[in-house]
Amino acid sequence: MRFSRTSLYFQVSFATIVWGAAYPLTKHLLTQVSPMSVVFLRALIGALVLVLMTGSRFTAADFRLTNLWRLAVLSVVGVTLQHYLQGYALTYTTAGNAGWLIGTAPIMVALLMITMGEVLSAAKALAFTLGFAGTLAVIFSKGGAGGVFALPSTAGDFIFLASCVSWAFYVLFTRRWLTGWTQAKVTTATMVVALFSALPLWLAAGGPAEMARLDATGAAYALFLGVVASGFCYYFWNNAVEGIGAVRSSYFIYLEPFATLASAYYFIGERVTWGAIPGGLAILAGVYFINAKDQSLARLRTRVSSALGLQKHGSLA
Repeated sequence: MRFSRTSLYFQVSFATIVWGAAYPLTKHLLTQVSPMSVVFLRALIGALVLVLMTGSRFTAADFRLTNLWRLAVLSVVGVTLQHYLQGYALTYTTAGNAGWLIGTAPIMVALLMITMGEVLSAAKALAFTLGFAGTLAVIFSKGGAGGVFALPSTAGDFIFLASCVSWAFYVLFTRRWLTGWTQAKVTTATMVVALFSALPLWLAAGGPAEMARLDATGAAYALFLGVVASGFCYYFWNNAVEGIGAVRSSYFIYLEPFATLASAYYFIGERVTWGAIPGGLAILAGVYFINAKDQSLARLRTRVSSALGLQKHGSLA
């Protein structure tokens, strides 16, 4: 199905806003069930929605051994492990910090590509510097230099960063594996495999008994996370990546932290940590330079130099 550019921009905006808004809902849900139950519910509902929406058609050849072990790896690093680490981290850190730190994911993808032999450009070097500095600023925002030792909140921040690393490996592997498949087909198959891999872990952890703890709000949040955040949003994101490209789609991550802050305040009464904002903005600046070419950096340097020259001239006058 072909979508207009306007439709694709709407879809990618919707996906990133919902993903940002989902962290506070997940944090509330974790007061009633374990992170493993959140993983299972999102995989179960998300897989059903994706199968119905994508209409992906699989053949017997799709399930040969080479594809199956690759799908197993993708399901672990892209769904099960990533969602579990995020859920576990959110039991300790704030939703606001999670919203800022998720911006490091595309920076980590680029860093992995560098380790695989991609050239380190000046723009990417600047992106890594901004991302690293911004991450430290977000973590330290809880109390100055001593904030890094503010356990267990800081432990939650680092665990959340580990989920970004997991996602980076997922992106790297999808670029190298199953390249003949559409994005929607890869995502649907990955979610289905994740469902079956999470099921025994969920049963062993006593997941069915936890379902009785869900109140009406918790059940509504679980349904939203499964249907919208894991179903519709993955579908929309795939459409955007195929329609307007991965680079252009990645810029919409700028919407995510602000959606998190608004959702956290509205749903769980979490106040904005003003000290984290400069670090978060530095991370988002890093996202920009990850996708920028060295020519863009040169143009920016020229503009800054020109502005400084104008200011100097004005002061002398």
